[in-house]
Amino acid sequence: MRYDIEKLVNIQGFIPNGIEFSEGEVKKVIVRLKRKDSKYVCSGCGRIFSSFYDSRMHLARDLPYGVWIESWVKFERMRVECPHCGVTVEKLDWINTQRHYTKRLAEETARACQLQSVQQVAKRLHLKWDMVKDIDKESLNEKLNPPNFEGVEYLAMDEVAVKKRHRYATVIVEPLRHRVLWVVKDRTREAVSEFYRLFGKENCKKIKAAAMDMWPAYESATREYCPQAEIVYDQFHIVRDYGLVISSVRSQEAQKSSKKKKSVFMGTKYLLLANRGRYRKKNDRERLQHLLDINKRLSTVYILKDELKELWRFTYEGAAKRWFDGWYRKAIYSKIVPLKAFAKSLKRHLSGILAHCRHKLNTSFLEGMNNKIKVIKRVAYGFRDQDYFFLKIRGAFAK
Repeated sequence: MRYDIEKLVNIQGFIPNGIEFSEGEVKKVIVRLKRKDSKYVCSGCGRIFSSFYDSRMHLARDLPYGVWIESWVKFERMRVECPHCGVTVEKLDWINTQRHYTKRLAEETARACQLQSVQQVAKRLHLKWDMVKDIDKESLNEKLNPPNFEGVEYLAMDEVAVKKRHRYATVIVEPLRHRVLWVVKDRTREAVSEFYRLFGKENCKKIKAAAMDMWPAYESATREYCPQAEIVYDQFHIVRDYGLVISSVRSQEAQKSSKKKKSVFMGTKYLLLANRGRYRKKNDRERLQHLLDINKRLSTVYILKDELKELWRFTYEGAAKRWFDGWYRKAIYSKIVPLKAFAKSLKRHLSGILAHCRHKLNTSFLEGMNNKIKVIKRVAYGFRDQDYFFLKIRGAFAK
């Protein structure tokens, strides 16, 4: 029987020397431990001593033993007088210094936090919420810091909503491996510069291209720290921003239309913004076609939206530029004010748009990451600790 208990507890250098059970709302067990030998290791320098300075009883939380959810180990913990480090607490392989829980409990807790929320893990293991969160945060810090930037030649960055009222963070990714390198608070130039300073001068020199939207702060910081890198404006954000043109024209045309035709505009925003053929209802195609038939301006911006996507099929920059010039003339000659303004904005950023011919980069996968980040945030009911939230994001895309 004693051998079975020893095998169950299985703590290096100790054997069970008594067990206390208590029945209640949660079953509890305390296992008293006895040392096998008289060797004491200094936690500072690792020297081994055969005697100790003093001792005290220590109680540490351990993994559940079957139905005994709340399990503890009770043992005598020594302090040694080291000539090099002074009086220090002894080092034990199965528990960290200044911790009241075993390493194996911490490992199981951190592993569970990869799949469940802190609240769920705390409830299942009958631990305090703060304790679970601290264990998970410490584990993530050990795994992810300092960050590994070796071999990174391409970057991609995008914003992610942290809180309501336009509170954002910037996620910097290695696009070829879809790995989150770092997360910084806000989306300002200084915030991105903070990453580049951490990234280091030598790593910055190796960056060939960086994918981003046309947010000026991202570009200015990148040009300062990685002047040799090409800026690549990706298709996803440009087409998304074109949706603002469609919505603006739709709103203007709906206001000008007669009472009889106003009903045709109702509920058509999604139909105009959705990719061709991706409709929610059976009659959506007919409704969209009817709207485009009765309104030439909306038909124009809708057709030019689909044509604009063709730009990213080119692999030769000269051909891509000639194609864009043709599209640009159509947009300008349309005399549709929001469309003309958008076309002029694209022309000002044309070099970054055509850079896709040399670097097949985009940030569309970042939108998939954003969806997963939203799930992380929702499962946790928000994050009061911003550093912990950023660690969770990096941990979710560490590979």
